[in-house]
Amino acid sequence: MEKLIEGLIQKDRIALSKLITMVENDSPKSLDIMKAIYPLTGKAYVLGVTGPPGAGKSTLVDKLIRNFRSKDYSVGVLCVDPSSIFSGGAFLGDRVRMEWAYQDDGVYLRSLATRGALGGLAPRLSEIIKLMDAFGQEVIIVETVGVGQIEADIIRYADTKIVVSVPGLGDQMQALKAGILEIADVLVVNKADLPGAREVVDDLQMMLYLRKDSDWTPEIVLTEALNDRGISDLDAAIQRHRTFLGQSGLKEQQTHLQRKHACYGAIEERLKNYLRESFLEVEEVKNILVRVQEDGLNPYQAADEILQLFFTKTHEEGD
Repeated sequence: MEKLIEGLIQKDRIALSKLITMVENDSPKSLDIMKAIYPLTGKAYVLGVTGPPGAGKSTLVDKLIRNFRSKDYSVGVLCVDPSSIFSGGAFLGDRVRMEWAYQDDGVYLRSLATRGALGGLAPRLSEIIKLMDAFGQEVIIVETVGVGQIEADIIRYADTKIVVSVPGLGDQMQALKAGILEIADVLVVNKADLPGAREVVDDLQMMLYLRKDSDWTPEIVLTEALNDRGISDLDAAIQRHRTFLGQSGLKEQQTHLQRKHACYGAIEERLKNYLRESFLEVEEVKNILVRVQEDGLNPYQAADEILQLFFTKTHEEGD
């Protein structure tokens, strides 16, 4: 592990890939990895790109990568793909679309599988973002899987949230529900050359009136990602939001919340590992689980008994 972390610091892409794989696969060393690399984090700017299927998120992300690279920013890209129901792996569609990026040393692209997780994201996304941050990627773009309203989970990880819509999805009030709109910092109407684009803009403006009072009003940007139109306008909107976060102090508040969530996550992981590797092998606990399986003991009552044993054992070890 130490050699891989040293490689990460030295910008070794293979080391980064191996560390991501270890964290993604719940390696027993995951927490030690995160503890070691955490002092190297906190520099990257994270963009979340979300919206319904068919909105052209991948094409838009491709254009954003090119835009940031033209400014000499190093870019990390995390494309969250649907999981195969057989292997649990990602379908890797975005890797095919962005094949050019593998020839650019300033871009690191990784497909992640949802592995059944809700929210359009991958289970270890927070840790993988931190690994890319520690590697030195200045901008990290997270593209969600495109599953609908539950994609609001991206709010916990991204500094600027981009919600993409397109004409022709039918009832926009259903396609872009309030739960998604409330997280948006920038609203993009992609495929703006299609009929109905102006109506989508009107719908979004109307829905913004229903949004709770906020110091930031999301900008609405029209793009034609396939034709490279509107990308500079989108970039300008992102930069204005980034400036707003810094000047308003909201960026610092976001950082504080992310640190707290990281701490919660680490505690849960430690407890889960302890339960799985040690505590569930305690004879008294094993006996309770046998009673649940074979004697029909109420599993919720059993959980109370196991937790009581856990707290008693923890207290005794503390003494």
